[in-house]
Amino acid sequence: MNLSRIAFIAAASLSATAFAAEIKIGVAEALSGGAAQYGVAIRNGFQVAVDEINAKGGVNGDKIQLVIEDEQGKKEEAINAFKKLIFQDRVLMLFGPTLSNSMFAGGPVANAAKVVAFGTSNTASGITDIGPYIFRNSVMESDVLPVTVGTAVKHYGIKKVAVIYGNDDAFTKSGYDVFKKVLADQNIPVTSTETYVKGDVDFKAQLTKIKAGAPDAIVCSCLAEEAANIMLQSRSLGIKSPFIGGNGFNCPSCLKSPGWPGKVPSSAAPGRMSTRHRST
Repeated sequence: MNLSRIAFIAAASLSATAFAAEIKIGVAEALSGGAAQYGVAIRNGFQVAVDEINAKGGVNGDKIQLVIEDEQGKKEEAINAFKKLIFQDRVLMLFGPTLSNSMFAGGPVANAAKVVAFGTSNTASGITDIGPYIFRNSVMESDVLPVTVGTAVKHYGIKKVAVIYGNDDAFTKSGYDVFKKVLADQNIPVTSTETYVKGDVDFKAQLTKIKAGAPDAIVCSCLAEEAANIMLQSRSLGIKSPFIGGNGFNCPSCLKSPGWPGKVPSSAAPGRMSTRHRST
């Protein structure tokens, strides 16, 4: 469903007395912090879409006005952004937030206020269970990671893997849970499972343990900032195993990380395979 169609539906829900010349739509995205690598692109996409729609006359002659808030990829900031957009700015609906963690925090605010919140890149399990006013446009990790792992296993001839994931984030933890099940279902042994917390920058201890197990690949359920550091540091330790990642890998910093050997299909960067379903 495109932005103009969503705006039309939202505008049609207004009474005649409440109908305004501008259709106010909220955008709560991570525009600063680590998740800005996703959120800025999403914000820019909305602005391009709105500019195009308004240049063609808007929706039934009414222009769309974006009200943008930076939720910083943090749960408390997502709550604050949702409250401001809903109760102060009085938007018809809102897009965002960027991360699943933030939606689990802010989504209940929108749902209780009966305001539609349309998650833009929320792939963790349970997002739409928040309530009937919560939606998303990204395919869940549980739907795509089995295919990702199967493709990587076939391409690289993988027999055993190591796993690393963030254990304090809804997205990375949900991704790990899916990866764990998929690896078990596909009878792929795990040599080591390592964890970190959001904001960590030194992964050498975890990677040294991973290297000792000599895995054929490293499964990484990580967000962009940590993923890029993990892959870069792995190469500095002489680890040449390819990485298998999920939705969190779809960012410029991961694509530009140097030193990945090997040849893979055109849908993935050298030495890395990931899902490519982020709708940004």
